[in-house]
Amino acid sequence: MALQPLSILYTGVFLAVVAGLYGWFIGILWSPFLLTERFRRLFESLPPFEWLPNYVLWIPLPAVVWGFFFGAGISLSRDVLSPGKASELYAAGVDGIVIATAVSLVVWPVVLLYVLPRKNLDWDPNGYSASTVLLVVTSLLWYLVFLIGPAYVISVFAGFGDAMTGP
Repeated sequence: MALQPLSILYTGVFLAVVAGLYGWFIGILWSPFLLTERFRRLFESLPPFEWLPNYVLWIPLPAVVWGFFFGAGISLSRDVLSPGKASELYAAGVDGIVIATAVSLVVWPVVLLYVLPRKNLDWDPNGYSASTVLLVVTSLLWYLVFLIGPAYVISVFAGFGDAMTGP
């Protein structure tokens, strides 16, 4: 089968829009974390320096990016091989989900707990105590379950599982 760049782009953009809308749903599910003053202060410390616009921007945005790359990956793997045959890109897609999850679990706590305070964006009045670390990790896990969980399910139905079961 011939590679169809417009098909790949279309599917990527379509899933970015769908994931962006889903990101709003994730934002609603994540909103109880805003009951802590720490997260409201975090969102206030970023431009435009108001917590509500930042929350509306930063919570759905990763879902849009995730949806685009996930959709482009699915479309690319479908364009490479005919339907019913699995591509190595399927297995690579699952690997990508696992790697993105692992990177998120490391990068975001480092950025929130070490990088921002060193850049004079001090958002924790408690001095980044153990409870802050626990809050950041818990909120990140909560977010990733809702963002990445559906990607795993979709990948199984899209055929990623076929590539891992062998010929």
